[in-house]
Amino acid sequence: MTNLFQRSVTGLFIIIILVGSILLSGLSFFLLFLIILVASMFEFYRMARHTKARPQKYFGVTIGAMLFIMNFLYAIGCINKKFFFVFVPLVVLVFINELYLNNNRPFTNIAYTLLGIIYVAAPLSMINYLVFSHAGELFEIQTGEGTIDIVNFIFQPERKIIYSSHILLGFFFLMWAYDTGAYIVGVPLGRHKLFKRISPKKTWEGLVGGATLSFAVSILISKFFIDLRMTDWVVIAFIIMTIGTFGDLVESMFKRSVGVKDSGRLLPGHGGLLDRFDGVFLSIPVVFSYIQFIT
Repeated sequence: MTNLFQRSVTGLFIIIILVGSILLSGLSFFLLFLIILVASMFEFYRMARHTKARPQKYFGVTIGAMLFIMNFLYAIGCINKKFFFVFVPLVVLVFINELYLNNNRPFTNIAYTLLGIIYVAAPLSMINYLVFSHAGELFEIQTGEGTIDIVNFIFQPERKIIYSSHILLGFFFLMWAYDTGAYIVGVPLGRHKLFKRISPKKTWEGLVGGATLSFAVSILISKFFIDLRMTDWVVIAFIIMTIGTFGDLVESMFKRSVGVKDSGRLLPGHGGLLDRFDGVFLSIPVVFSYIQFIT
C-alpha cells in the first residue's frame, strides 16, 4: 500500500468518524473528544519520556479528562463555575506527588505533567463552547418556587439545551481545506521553505495553496452555516492558516527535541493523534476567543 493511498484511506476514516460523531448528538461529540484527549495526552507523555523525563502521566491524564468533563457540564448548564476551583488543589498535588516519586529531574517532570494539560486538555476543553449555547449560571436560574436545586436541574432540566454542530464542523472543514490545498500545491510546486530548521517539507507555496482553498471554503460554508457571518468565517480561515501552521511547527519542534519522527502509530500514514490534531491545539483557543469577542 503506497503512503499516499494509506494517508487517503486513514484521512477519510478520520473525517467520517469526526463528522459522524459531531452530527449524531452532543453525547457522541463528548465521548469522541474525550477519547481523543486521553489518547493525545498519553502520546504527549510518552514522547516526553524520550527526554528522560518521568511525567505523572496517569495523574496528568486524569486532571485533563476532568477538565474536559467539567467544561462539558458547565457548557450545558449542569454545574456552577465554582466547581472549577477543584483544579487548584489538583495542580498543587502534582508538586506534592513529585516529592514521593524520588526522580532525578523532579521539576522537569512537573513541567511536562502540567504542559500536557495546558497543551492538549485545555484547548480541547474549549471545544465544548463551540457546540453548546451558553447556559448561564446554574444557581441564577429561577422558577416560580425559587432557585432550582442541582439534582432536579440535572435530572429534570427546566430548559432546553441547544447543541449546534455548525461552528465546529465549519472549523474542521476549513482545517481540512487548508491541509488539502497545502498538500496539492506544496508537493509539486513547493520550492521556498517556510521554516526549514523545524519542518523542511513545508513551503510558502503550500501555505498559499492551503490559504486559497481555505478562504474559498469559508465563503462557501457561510451560505450553509449561518451561525456566523461570512466575514467571521473568513477570519476563522485566517486564524487556521496562521495559528494552525504554527501549531504544526510547534509539534514538529517538540518531535525534533525528543528525537522522534511521529508522535505515535495509531493513524497509518499520519502518525499519531498529536500529528493529526497539532494545528487544532493552538488554533482552537484563538477561534474560541474570537467567537467570544464577536458574540
